[in-house]
Amino acid sequence: MKISVKIALFSSIFLATMVFSVAYFVIIDLYDRGEIERQAFRNATIAEVKQNLKDLVDVAYKTIDQNYSNLQDKKFLEKYYGNRLRTTIDAVESILKYYHELAKAGKMTEAEAQKQSLSIIEQIRYDGVIGYIWVNDTSRPFPKMLMHPTLPALNGQVLDDPKYNTAMGTNRNLFQAFLEVCERQGEGFVDYLWPKPSPQGLMPDVPKLSYVRHFRPWDWIIGTGIYIDDARRDILNKITTDIKAMRYADGTGYFWINDNIRPYPKMVMHPTIPNLDGRVLDDTRYNNAMGREQNLFEAFLDVTEADREGYIDYLWPKPTPDGLTRKQPKLSFVKLHKPLGWIIGTGVYIDSVEETVARKKAQLDSEINALIKKISMIALIVIAISVAISFAFANTLANPIAHLTRIAENISLGKDLDKKIAESRRKDEIGTLAQAVDRLKTSVKIMMDRLKK
Repeated sequence: MKISVKIALFSSIFLATMVFSVAYFVIIDLYDRGEIERQAFRNATIAEVKQNLKDLVDVAYKTIDQNYSNLQDKKFLEKYYGNRLRTTIDAVESILKYYHELAKAGKMTEAEAQKQSLSIIEQIRYDGVIGYIWVNDTSRPFPKMLMHPTLPALNGQVLDDPKYNTAMGTNRNLFQAFLEVCERQGEGFVDYLWPKPSPQGLMPDVPKLSYVRHFRPWDWIIGTGIYIDDARRDILNKITTDIKAMRYADGTGYFWINDNIRPYPKMVMHPTIPNLDGRVLDDTRYNNAMGREQNLFEAFLDVTEADREGYIDYLWPKPTPDGLTRKQPKLSFVKLHKPLGWIIGTGVYIDSVEETVARKKAQLDSEINALIKKISMIALIVIAISVAISFAFANTLANPIAHLTRIAENISLGKDLDKKIAESRRKDEIGTLAQAVDRLKTSVKIMMDRLKK
């Protein structure tokens, strides 16, 4: 094998090995970086999902908290229930006006008109047996009860008993408060404590907000009210209705509410499985939280007792346009509303997170494969160029040596003794070799000249 071929093959193999080695490590690094980027993307996606869940629950929590705060806000209760209470009093006032007009027209005496109107008003009820209307006069210093439908023993009594000192949160006589409101503005609201009628009898000292109006023709005060615990029930129903209607993620995302009673909570409201509402959540099918077969609602209790809020992973049926699926892995965020003892939560099914990660993985794999193709093409081009350069370089070494070899052969035959050797001008080892051949040629020439003599 010619030396040029040997040099070229050696150089080509060496360079190809180097190029393939570099390409191999670059490709391995690409795969490693791709895996790191995929994991970082997954972690970032889960972190984003967690933050999104927290933000969503915070919005729902504020809805609950604002409505709960309204229970403590007299102005809100006046606004919320005002129209209903005014409408009721409007109806009662129309009855009084009707009988007042009859008395004015002489169709009955005023005493008969008052007695007849009180008899009719006494029978009026709304909200079951809870809503009613009473009438008292405007006597000073304490008014007198003219008609009370649930406490008829008060009828005709002066209302000066200290037990009535429950108005406006200031220990004031509530009937004096009615009188002052009506004298000042003709009508208005007063909050106080009063017995509440129920199927089991009267419940004493229940917070109440009433609306009273002065009927000037007879100098009467007519009033009706709402018990705050009924308002609480109404507002809690409003909260659960509002939260039940809240949706996100194209309608698949929802919120639920359970209480925080141990050992097992009770469902307050679940929008996709309403038959759970009101049920104690102690079924063993819920033992799938935290990867240790813990009751998931008990896990909600644990995390909210520790930090008031937190994340739980578990299994739960997934809503779809075709109904609920079998249980799917789910991550939820829950938060405790301590005043109500309610835990509000929402979650995301892990398969949706994994689908996002899978799409990112496919994108990264595609980018990596494209890079590998480019690297492979570049590597092949580099190898081809390197082989060409190796052969060219090998020829620059081998051709002068071959030429010197031929010269040496000719010298041995006594030929070309006067011919100059071009390679002797080179400054490398080939030049040194050429100079040695040139000296050999001179020596041979001298020797042959002596032999001729």
